[in-house]
Amino acid sequence: MLFVKRVMTFSLKSIVVGLVFIIAQILAGMILGLLGLIRSASNQGSAMLGWMFLASVVMGLTLGLFAKQVNARLIDHVLIWGSIIFLNLGSVMLEGAYFAPEQVTMPVPVLLVQQFIVAILTALAVSLLFASRPFAGKNISNPFSQNGLGFFWRLLVCAAVYVVCYYVFGTLNYALVTRPYYETHAGGLTVPPALTVLVVELIRAPLIVLSVVPFLLFHRTNRTRMAVNTGLILFIIGGIVPLLFQAGSLPAILLLASGVEIFLQNFSTGFVSGWLLGGSSREN
Repeated sequence: MLFVKRVMTFSLKSIVVGLVFIIAQILAGMILGLLGLIRSASNQGSAMLGWMFLASVVMGLTLGLFAKQVNARLIDHVLIWGSIIFLNLGSVMLEGAYFAPEQVTMPVPVLLVQQFIVAILTALAVSLLFASRPFAGKNISNPFSQNGLGFFWRLLVCAAVYVVCYYVFGTLNYALVTRPYYETHAGGLTVPPALTVLVVELIRAPLIVLSVVPFLLFHRTNRTRMAVNTGLILFIIGGIVPLLFQAGSLPAILLLASGVEIFLQNFSTGFVSGWLLGGSSREN
């Protein structure tokens, strides 16, 4: 009974996170609309809102599991989860502006402002609902204190891993599954020029790695578990959640193939990032 109660409580908290995410999207859109930055606060259909709500509940479940394992101040929790949400979803939206421009209905800078507001409010909800109490500060290892140049090069290696995985697994997926969908522009998909793809991914790669740096500085566990946890975070938040956003507009086979591709890209990047960039005081 106690286990069932905990599961129900955890699920309800995740649903609350989902509601906060949706409400924050609407409120941020309204604010930007009143400022004249977008034409309307929201023109999404109920079906897409349903998928977005499901995606945000998955986000709450995932981040909630890890938030319970991190002891930090409230502001640190907001930084950790806000970075993961904003930089992952923001990088996906940047890519979407070129690969699915019909689905990006507002200028990218305005969209990023909206998502920043949403990320902060959602991160605050995750922190208040899931983080261990009382909130307390802790000493963390500063990656720049002794060998900042070494940390910088490790970060570049992690970003390079993403770019390599993106091209290797993306090319395979395109050749085996997704090419017909891009050629027929299913769901508004298109293939940008090769140079544009390279530039976009060179921007996205460090953003994806940077998204988990605050998490790696505060979370303490052994090296292997750190790597696996980081891989799962990047796969779910940077992969599953954005795919669920598009579940109502893209064919199921395309979503499945893209899910496999993103797992190979994001999990690999997260695993290497967790292994190379985790705090120095963890166990080995």
